Amino acid sequence: MDTRFEDIVLLEVAKSNTTLVAIENAPGMASVVLMTPGRDISVDELESVSRAISHAFIELYGDDYLPAFEVTSPGLDRVLKTARELELFAGRLVRVATKEFKESREPIIGTLGALGGDSLHVMVLGVDRAFDMRQVTKISLWDEILGGAYEG
Repeated sequence: MDTRFEDIVLLEVAKSNTTLVAIENAPGMASVVLMTPGRDISVDELESVSRAISHAFIELYGDDYLPAFEVTSPGLDRVLKTARELELFAGRLVRVATKEFKESREPIIGTLGALGGDSLHVMVLGVDRAFDMRQVTKISLWDEILGGAYEG
């Protein structure tokens, strides 16, 4: 990914009331993933940041160099991949899959707590459970009402 694009994304997100979750690259397309702490992000907020990024990039570098990109919310069932994402989504419901999960088939659903060293803390039914990160295979957002993920 062109660092000019990343720099402009960081600048424009800093001017908005949103938080950058990630810039994800796929063949031919970049996804700028945004959230607003404590509430769902609106389509209008996503659109506003998208327009600001396009405008700033075109103004500095021209239309021909603007990469294809989209600005999105974290989405349903987002897999949390980095320590920063775990920090951003602390306090939200998550579903944790571990190597043991594959054998027992029981999902671990609880409130995401802190990541401390090699341990992930999740509050499950009022009990703080610590999981060894080497045993964790997947952490994804979860929504109790939808029976699936949380779009934040």
